[in-house]
Order: sequence, then C-alpha cells, then structure tokens
Amino acid sequence: MRPTIAFGLTILFFLFGSTVAANTIYTWTDADGVKRYSNSQPPEDAENVRTIEEIQYDQGDANQRRHEYDRMVEDASKSADRHFEEQALEKTRQAEAMQQSEQDIKDQQIEKARAELLKEIDAIQKRGYSPTFTQGMKENLIKEVQEKIDQLEGNTGN
Repeated sequence: MRPTIAFGLTILFFLFGSTVAANTIYTWTDADGVKRYSNSQPPEDAENVRTIEEIQYDQGDANQRRHEYDRMVEDASKSADRHFEEQALEKTRQAEAMQQSEQDIKDQQIEKARAELLKEIDAIQKRGYSPTFTQGMKENLIKEVQEKIDQLEGNTGN
C-alpha cells in the first residue's frame, strides 16, 4: 500500500510541479554572453537571471475583445458604405445641376433667338409694299421666320 501512495504522490508532484514550472519563464546570460530563455531553471553559473511570470489566457476576455473588434469593423464598414453612398449621391446631384445649368443656358439662347425672330417678324410686318416687295413676299418671309420659331420651340419640347 505504501508504494502505491508514494507512486501517487510522485505522479501528483510531477503534474503540479510541471504546471508551476510551465508558468514561469527564466531569462539569463550564459558564459558565452548569449541571452537565453527557458521554462526550466537556468544553471547555477548563469548571470543576470530574471523570472517572468506567464500571463494566463482568459478565453472569456478574448471573446469579449473579439466581439468588440468585430463590432468596430462592422461600424467602420457601415461608415465607409455611408461615405461612398454620400459621395455617389453628391456626384449625381452635381451631374444633375450641371445638366440643369446647361439646359438653362440652352433655353436662354433659344429664347434670345426666338425674341430676335419675333423682332424680325415685326420688322417685316411694318415694312411697306413696293414694286420689289409685294404682299406675297411679305407673307412668305413671315412664314419662313415663323417656321424657324416653330423649329426652336420643337427643339425645346414646348
């Protein structure tokens, strides 16, 4: 019975002893001046011996940090998506504003041309008849100018 107890105690010592030793890291400088690291004790002639306690790994804390990291990445991704959507919307607005500006300029040019054509019709109507300018010529000129006005209005969709 005693050998069994002694054997059990020896096994327990190695199990717990190795666990304790595994939690401690030793650093030292050997005789050749090389810095060494180990989880077993250094030789007695080692210089500058230091011990570093191993940091215990906490799975719950790691899961929490991973969750926070995932949330941060998701927030950053959503923020980037919003940024790109806003940029695309701004580009669309600028393109629409540019198109509207070009259309306004075109409308102004057409209106100016229309006003000039109306003045031309008015001048033709005020012109008197002569042997070289008859009623038929007058009506023909007015008709031509009116067709130009109709073309302008047809191009604008009015």
